[in-house]
Amino acid sequence: MIIDVHGHLGNINFAPFWAADGAKLEVHAQNADVDIICISSARAIMYDTAAGNRELDETLRDFSRLRGYVTVNPMFPESLADLSLLEQNDKFIGVKVHPDYHGYDLDSSSAREFLDEAARQTRLMLFHVSCMPGKSFARPESVLRFAEKHPQTTIIMAHMAGIYQNPAYPYFPNFEGMELVRKYNLDNVLVDTAHYLSYVYPGVMERMVELLGAGRVAYGTDVPLQGSLQMKFLIQTIRALPISDEEKDRILYKNISAYL
Repeated sequence: MIIDVHGHLGNINFAPFWAADGAKLEVHAQNADVDIICISSARAIMYDTAAGNRELDETLRDFSRLRGYVTVNPMFPESLADLSLLEQNDKFIGVKVHPDYHGYDLDSSSAREFLDEAARQTRLMLFHVSCMPGKSFARPESVLRFAEKHPQTTIIMAHMAGIYQNPAYPYFPNFEGMELVRKYNLDNVLVDTAHYLSYVYPGVMERMVELLGAGRVAYGTDVPLQGSLQMKFLIQTIRALPISDEEKDRILYKNISAYL
């Protein structure tokens, strides 16, 4: 089995080449030999939280390979009501949090109170962690402090825990986020592989597993930002790692399968 923990329904950044409805996501999954893609709604993240969550709810009911995250946004406190979807549709597996697009700092008290309540209502939260240069609202240490406060909720830190571009010379990875994950050493934290550097640099995946161990890594691609060819490439990269087959299976599905 292979489970992709990080994908999106809809049109990312309003770019037509980064758009996918349910049918296209299923094709991506089939072409990449991926059994399940766990997705959030681009509309919910970028424009209309409630409408995007409703659209995702309808889509999940029609496609067997898709599972979903309910997007919540403390800028719109009423979005907490959408967590009822976790009970109404068993294809929802958790919550998506995106401070950078929603424009709030994770360290603000109002945002923390809101997200504390979300964490109390779900077993799984996928946090965007910034992969862009400069100031971010989704800093890795802020996410880790949140995870430390909520040991009953598993936190997935997206984008290799913030393996962002260096603004001075944007072609080398920054491993600070993963080093912090190792330092905090929390049992309820996973880090997904969704970052373009994993496709362009030999050795990035090896270094990720060296820093974190296979038990903290989850396969994720940010599909449709990455298509089926990139999805397959990343699977092959994981399967080529100098680790045991059991450890590869942990990355590809076992670390997340309990939440499906």
